[in-house]
Parts: sequence; structure tokens; C-alpha cells
Amino acid sequence: MSRQAQSIGRAAAIVGVAMVLSRILGFFRNSAIAALFGQGLATDAFYAAYLVPDTIYLILIGGGVSSAFIPVLTRYLSEDREDEVWRVTSIAFNIVAVGLAIVLGLGMLLAPWYLHLILPGFGPQKLALTTELTRITLASIFFHGLNGVLIGTEYTYSSFLGTAVGPLIYNVAIIVVGIILAGPFGIAAFAWSTLIGAFLNFLVQVWGVLRLRPHYLPSLNLHHPGIRRIFRLMLPVAFGMSLAQINLLVNQSYLASTLPQGSVNALTLASRVELVPVMFAISVGITLLPNLSRQAAARDMHGFRRSFSDALRIVLFVTIPASFGLLLLAEPIVEVLFQHGAFNGTATLVTSSALIYYSVGITGYAAYEILARAFYALSDTRTPVVIGMISLVAGVILNFLLVHLFSGLHGAGGERGLALAYSLTGLLNAWLLLGALRRRAGPLQGRRTARTAVRALLAGVGMVAVVYLSEHVTPLLMFGPALVRGLIELLWPMLVGIVAYFVIARLLGAEEVAWLLGIIARRLRRA
Repeated sequence: MSRQAQSIGRAAAIVGVAMVLSRILGFFRNSAIAALFGQGLATDAFYAAYLVPDTIYLILIGGGVSSAFIPVLTRYLSEDREDEVWRVTSIAFNIVAVGLAIVLGLGMLLAPWYLHLILPGFGPQKLALTTELTRITLASIFFHGLNGVLIGTEYTYSSFLGTAVGPLIYNVAIIVVGIILAGPFGIAAFAWSTLIGAFLNFLVQVWGVLRLRPHYLPSLNLHHPGIRRIFRLMLPVAFGMSLAQINLLVNQSYLASTLPQGSVNALTLASRVELVPVMFAISVGITLLPNLSRQAAARDMHGFRRSFSDALRIVLFVTIPASFGLLLLAEPIVEVLFQHGAFNGTATLVTSSALIYYSVGITGYAAYEILARAFYALSDTRTPVVIGMISLVAGVILNFLLVHLFSGLHGAGGERGLALAYSLTGLLNAWLLLGALRRRAGPLQGRRTARTAVRALLAGVGMVAVVYLSEHVTPLLMFGPALVRGLIELLWPMLVGIVAYFVIARLLGAEEVAWLLGIIARRLRRA
């Protein structure tokens, strides 16, 4: 691994650890909701209530931060024009505050109308609850949007403390406040706690930016060259994000709402578990983008291709065995995370079956996080949009085809078809993006990447064999109450699988093993 890869890896490790901790807290939050309300009307309404607010955030803010805001700020910073960095940041912050206030107000007003359209399978009672929860959740998006600008600024300066701490406080607030208020407010308590958590995260990000000694300007200058460049770069991305969200809305709302009660909840929880290994790719992509942007600005295409290749290989090496692991351990994972209180064994079976099919697409969605940022660094936001349109058409066709196919074969198994359609769409999107980037940037050290992928696949197959053999030992380790036995049933094969994967990969000559172990060892020494 190059020094650049090691630098990216160290930064990614910081962001990755924070994201994993945040994800763990997120699972505690989801587990608390599952234990209190089970899998039914209330939880379907709760998770459906996030779809439109999340869509607004991703289209208006999420894609723009990584595709446009960070590259523009990075360029100003590389040119030693720090005054322009803060001028653009101030204008962007003000525009987001005003724009979101208008959009979210309209979203609250029109909620009953559009929710009726995208959730045709919800009855009047479930739709009324979804409308109430959506309006509360929309308010939290105001703070998430402002956080997007502040976090993008922190990433530009490679300052990760606020971005690491904020999401942790956000999730802790959701859990604590939600549990306290669940008695009098029901499941709406967790919508209100989301709003409170978003506000607290906003305060943390304000603190994180203040550490950089900013120069705030009360300006809404839409004609500033940096702002105009951000709009030019982000408009195609916003359009592309809307395409991806259309596919998700068709998958997890329109079609899922017509399936048996609890299907929206099952798909949401399964997709949250599937996101854990993808989080590693997101952390790599976040720390990679400023570096790729500097190399692209300096026209250092050799360095650009090497940085991209190193990042993609790291992601493949981690996510390929993760797919095998979720295929093997889907049921015990769901059982340990969610099967408490009102969440029963039937809910576990439905959720874990969806997780098995979601695991097929992990590598595709992880690779996308690296591929998309490579295009953003090249100031090419058009190509991902064009490919996104192709993937959208394919995804919608697959959704309708597979939900009916699986419902016919398995009776109430439509959620499996939706999960598989989502996975196949992600793999197709990543494959098309990789081909387009190769044409745009030249050779991407494809042989090295292919060797990493093949070694990871072979080591993953070997890992599966070793885990199967280790199941004969599992009964000998069982003791204690049901929760302890469940943890043993999950953690023992995970430990065996991780060790087996690293050993087999090392025997196959994978250099990523030494690199990852070195990162872990350095972190442990510092700790």
C-alpha cells in the first residue's frame, strides 16, 4: 500500500470507528422501538414517515455536499484563498436555511396528499399516523440540512472531531428521550426525539466549525462564482439522487405498503443491517474525496488513479466477506439485535429473509461510494446521472417483476423479491460506473483490483466452510440465559469467520491483510 493509501486509511479509520459506534447506537434505537412496538402498524408508519424527509435531505443537501460543496471549497483552500472558503460557506449556510424552511413548510402542509399516493396499501388509521410522524420528522431535516453544510466544511479542513461526536450524541438523544416519552406519546416519542437529537447534533457541528475560526457573513449572494459552481455541479447530482430515491420509494413504500403488515418495518430493519459494511466504504469515500479533488485539480492523473484503486481494493476486501457473513448469520443477527419484547420470532424470520437478499448487493453499493466520489472529484456529475437513469429503469422493472415472482413462489415472500431487486440494481449501477470511469480517467489498475476481488472471493468461500465446520463446537459453548446464548451463537461464528478469512487471504497473498492489521494495531496502541 502507498503512503497515500495509508493516510486515507488512517482518516477513514477515525471516521469509520465513529460511524460504526453511531450505527451501533442506531441499532439500540431500532431495537428499543422493536421491543416496545413490535412489527406492525405503528412501526410500518414510523419508518414510512422517514421516506419523504430523507428524500428531501438527500436531493437538496446530501448529494450536493460530497459532489459540489467539498470540491469547490477544496479548490479555494488549495489556492490559499481561505477568505473565499468562508464566504462560500456562509452563503451556502444561509441559502440552505431559507430554502429548507420553505420546502419543509410545504412538505408539512401537503403531507396527507402525497403520502396517500406513495403508500396505496396503507389504511386510513395507518396513513393518519404516518402523516403525523412525517410532519415531526420533516422539522428535524432543517437541522440535518444545516449540519450538511457544517460537516462539509469540517471535512474540507480534514477536521473530523465534530463530525464523529455529533452523530453519537444524536443517537443517544433519540434513544434516551424516545424511551422516556414512549409512555405518554407512543411511537411519536421517537419522532420527537429525532428532532431533539438533530438539534443537539447541530450544536456539536457549530462547535466543530468554530474550532476552525470561521468568518461568517450574513449574505445570500446567489451570483458568487463559487455558489454558481456548486449549483452547476449539484443539479445533476440532485437529479441523480432523485432517481435513486424514486427506486427506493417504489421499493420500500409503494410496493412494500401493499404487502402484509410489518413488511415496511422488516425491509427497513434489514436494510439498516446491510448498511453496516457499506458504512466502511462511506468512511473511505469521505476521506478520499478531498485528496482526489486535489489530484484532479493538479492534473495528477497517475496519483488520482492510484488513490482510487487503493480505496476500491480496500473496500472490496472488506465488503466481499461481509456479504458472505450476512448470508450465513442473517437470522442470529436479527434475533440478537431486535427479537426482544413485542418483536417475536415470526418478525425475526421475515426480517432475516429480507436481509439475506439485501446482502447480495453490499459490494455494489459500497463500490458506488468510491466510484461516485471519483466522478465528483473530476467535476463530472453528469455521468453518474445518466447511469442512474439506466439503473432506475432497471430497478423499477426488477421491483415489480421480483415482488410478484416471490409472492407467487413463497406466498408472503414479496419482501425477499424487493430486497433482491434493490441488490441487483446496486450491482448494475456500480458495474456501469466502473466502465464509465475507466473511459474517463484511463486504466484504473484493473488487474490489481481483480486480484484483490478474486482473493477476497476465495477467502470468503473458505471462511464459509470453516464457519460451517465450527458449528459442531457451538453447542459446547452454550450457557446462561437466552440473550447470552444468542450472543454466543452469533459472536462465535463471527470470530471464527474473521480469523479464517484473514488467515486464508494472507495465504493467498493479499497485501490488504497486513495493511488492515497494521491500522488495527496502531489504533490499539494509541488507545
